Amino acid sequence: MAPRKHYEEEGTLYHVTTRTLAQEFHLASASEKQQIVFELGRWRTKGHWKLYGFVVMDNHLHAVVQPVSGNRLGDIMRKFKTWTSRRNVLKQTGQALWEEGYDDNVIQSLEELRNVLEYMHNNPVRAGMVTSAHQYPWSSVHNYLANGQEIIGIDVDWW
Repeated sequence: MAPRKHYEEEGTLYHVTTRTLAQEFHLASASEKQQIVFELGRWRTKGHWKLYGFVVMDNHLHAVVQPVSGNRLGDIMRKFKTWTSRRNVLKQTGQALWEEGYDDNVIQSLEELRNVLEYMHNNPVRAGMVTSAHQYPWSSVHNYLANGQEIIGIDVDWW
C-alpha cells in the first residue's frame, strides 16, 4: 500500500490524529498520558508548532497544530512519534508506541476549528470515560474554560 499523501502549505492549521500500535491501550495510565501532554507542550515551546488543542486518549491522540515557519508537519510528526516512543516506559525495548503514519485534516475556518475542538474535547465523553468533557484532565478543554486546571499552555490567540 502506498503511503498516504499529506497536504502541506506554510501557515496551515491541521487536526492531526495518530493511533498507538495495534490501537492497544498503551496510554491507559495517567503517567503515560502526562508524558505525551508534556511533549506536546515542549514541542510548542521549542517552536516546532503552535498548539491550539489536544486530547490524549488511551489508544490515540488528537491535536490541532500549526507548524511554525520552516517546519513541515510530516517531519514534526515523525520526530514527535519517534521521541515519545523512546520515552514510553510501558513498551518493550525497540517496540514502537505509535502506528505508522497519521491522519490530518486541514482546518479552513474559525467555525471548523471550533467544531474540531468540540469534537476532540468530547471524545472522552463519547468513549464513556467521563460524563462531561471538563472532567477529563488530559485535554486542552481546561485552557478554554479558564478554570485553572490546564496542564500545559496552548495557543489561544484565535479565541
